[in-house]
Parts: sequence; structure tokens; C-alpha cells
Amino acid sequence: MRYNITIISHWDILSEVKLIMNKKLRKSSRGLTFSLDDNELIGTKYRYFIDKKNKNIIIIPDDSGNMTVSRKKSGKKFKALYDIRSKEVKELCSTADYLEVDIRKDKIIVHTYKKITKKVKSNVIRLDDILEKTGEIILSDAVGFSNISSLEKNICTNTLTSKLSQIYNVASLFSGAGLLDYTFSKDEHFNIVYGVDFDENACMTYKENIGDHIVCKDIRNVLPDEIPDINVCIGGPCCQGYSNENRHNENSIEALNKRLLIEDYLRIVKAKNPDVFVIENVPQFFTKDNGIYISKVFEKLSSYHISTAVIEDDKVGGYSTRKRAIIIGNKYETFKFPSIKLSIVHTVRDALSKVTSTWYNYNDVTKPSKSTIEKISFVPQGGNWQDIPQELHKFKKSTHSSTYRRLSWDEPSPTITNWRKTNLLHPDENRILTVAEASAIMGLDKEFKVMGKSLNSKQQQIGNGVTQAISRYIKNCVLSILNKNQNIICFG
Repeated sequence: MRYNITIISHWDILSEVKLIMNKKLRKSSRGLTFSLDDNELIGTKYRYFIDKKNKNIIIIPDDSGNMTVSRKKSGKKFKALYDIRSKEVKELCSTADYLEVDIRKDKIIVHTYKKITKKVKSNVIRLDDILEKTGEIILSDAVGFSNISSLEKNICTNTLTSKLSQIYNVASLFSGAGLLDYTFSKDEHFNIVYGVDFDENACMTYKENIGDHIVCKDIRNVLPDEIPDINVCIGGPCCQGYSNENRHNENSIEALNKRLLIEDYLRIVKAKNPDVFVIENVPQFFTKDNGIYISKVFEKLSSYHISTAVIEDDKVGGYSTRKRAIIIGNKYETFKFPSIKLSIVHTVRDALSKVTSTWYNYNDVTKPSKSTIEKISFVPQGGNWQDIPQELHKFKKSTHSSTYRRLSWDEPSPTITNWRKTNLLHPDENRILTVAEASAIMGLDKEFKVMGKSLNSKQQQIGNGVTQAISRYIKNCVLSILNKNQNIICFG
């Protein structure tokens, strides 16, 4: 079997609504063909994969995909037409009695069904009597369903759900504002049961966008028994202790203590024994102190197959050059990170064009003083502090290149940390980025609300997070590993 990872690019028409439509299709020996009424989907590229266990065809948007939505004229309008004629799809569709198309939040699911011919003789439904195959079944359509009690309906529904859809429980450590968790929370295959972070403001944001399972607590005080049983553990141990952005304080006691927090992540993973664990951090995690911290991972979690990689945001569909070290351990076999080839690189313009006044953090921005405006007016797109006349500001030669950096419209953004501290500038306007603009560059959508008691806390939360493109890459890697044991074949 071949297992490919697909990076899902933004598909606006499907991102705003959980369920747009459901329609029945006739079976066909020619493959899968259906149309949608929404013209906005015309010309969009996509990939698909077959859920062999549930006999579903799952279509996901992907700007770099090898399938293209066609056009079908209907009167004066055009419809989006999906036409898949591969051997695998033909075989699956030809054996079904009918098909149903569900348009979901981030995917299209084509279910294949066989007609039910057996009758239920009692008011207790047996799955074997109802189903000849698995899939997402609407129980109200089952013979005899109307004759059973509400309790029995719930039992049957829960049984079907557990049998037909594998849900993986996830624990999140060093959760922050939840930028990594946000991607997992939007995928129906994952159920985040626990999160923990010591930052009160970050926990507020997490609760607003993801759930109440976040615990505001120092991880050093977290006992494994507090965490439910899990399949996956994810987390990004405090990165400031490793980052080059913090090089002036890298030898401080505070920085050392932050680096040692990796011990608590390893402690909890070893105790909970999940099938898969993920660590994301700055690339320096691999080299800091002669590699002692990555060595701890291999040493203390030696029962896992551990793979490492450095992933760059704009190489996996993001809007910045931010790089992250990714460590994935699993119990099954050695995992190879997939390579991603993108025909289009996203830019600052692509990110900021999404931001409107409807974004929650649209007006959250540090207002510059008159003297600051004068300084930054000299900085062109792509420039930095070196473009400011010396008589206006005295900089040290060791000043980081990100200081007073002005973004370029048609290039990816540099790494976003706390951009107030570095004065990361808007491409045209003489100000730093708003929280909404920084969120967009990180790949977040307008539904994500950054909470907090101060503007600085909101800025710091975004700066501490992982981009959504890298988060999707991580999530898809994890799902690929887990699905390998569920007989799911991926194409494209």
C-alpha cells in the first residue's frame, strides 16, 4: 500500500459551513461523476483517497492536487463537476446500490451503500441485520428503527459510531493558545481530551476556540493519572530556551529551566504510552547544548520508532518562512516524512487579503508614536533597521535583522515571534501588524479569537504558536501513521 500525505490548502467555500448538502447518486460502472451548484468551486484542484474499511471516497481540496474540478453547463449557469474514473473508484462504485454525497466543512465524502433487504423481527436492531457494509448510516432509514425506544436508538447510534469511525484521543502538553490543537480539533478523526498550559491568557484563548478541557497549570505539577487514556500526545515544549531569537539570554537560569521542561513531556509520554507522540520546536532543539535534548528523546522513549525533520512553513502551503523541528514517535514502524512540492508559494498579500473588519482582532494593534512613525517611514519593503538614519536611532551592530523589518507584499513573511518587540511592519502602512494580520499570516481563519487581558499577551500568544500549514502537515502525518493500521489507502 502507498500512503501519501496531502496538505490541505484553504478552500473558502467549504471552510465556513459544517454541512452544506447531502444528495443521492445512482451507481455507475464508469466511476464517480457528480455536480455541485456552487460556481465558486469551478477550477479548484483536489485530491482524493479511498477509505477501504468504510468504503467511502473522500475528496479534499488541494491547490497542488492532480485532479481538477470541471465545468458543466446547466441552463445559463455553470456547475462544478467532479469526475473520477480510476480503477479503484470504478470497482467501488459499481458494487454499490446507491451513493450519497456529503459536503462537509473541509471535505466531500462519497458514501457507497447497499440496499437493506433483511427485516428486523424485534425492536432490538442488530448491526448484522442492517448492514452489509460499513459506512455512515442514517439509522432513521433502517427497517424497523421507528419501533425501538430512544435508549435503544442511542445504543445503536453509539455502536455504529464506534464501529464505523475510528476516533483517536489526543492529549496536548504545552498547549499555549492552541494553534497546534486547533488543526487537530477540526478533524473528525481526533478528540482532544486534555490540554495544559501555565499561561492564563493563552488558556482563555484555548477555551474560546477549542474547548474547556484545557487546564491552567504548571506542567511540572501534572501527574499522568490526571490525563485520560490517549492514542496521541502532542506538544511544543517552551521554545524560548532553544531559539536564536533568545540568544542574548540563552545562558540564563530561566532559559535553562525552560529547556529542562522537555523532561516533563517525556515523563508524561512514557507514563501514558500513546501510540504516537509529536514534539514541535525551533530547529535549534536538535543542536542546542551539543544535541543533549534530542538525545534525551531518543534515550527515554527508546521503545518508539522516532523520526525527525525540519519543516518550513511556506514549503507546506503557509505564508511565512518560519521553520520548525518536528519529532514524531510511533509504536509501529519507521515513519518517513513526506516531501511536498508546491507549484505556488503563498505570500503576505495572500494572507492579508483575507483580513477584513469582521475579524475579532481587527483593531488590536500597538499604535506608534510620532518618533517611531518617522523612523519606520524610511524602511522600504524588505528593509529593516539598517535603512533608518543613524541620527534617528542608534542600533548596535549585533541588532537582529528582524528588527524594524518591513514585510514585502509578494514574498512570504519572515518568522513571526512577538512582532511588537521587533517592530515587524506592515508592507505599506507605518505601523506594526495587527493581531488579526499576524493571525492570518500564521494561517488562522477569521473564526479564531485571540483573547487576553492585554494587547501584549495577545501578540505573544500568536508569536509562540505554530503555523496552521505546519500544524496540518503534522496532523496529516499522525493520521497517516494511525490509518495505516485501519486499511486506508491514500492516492495522490
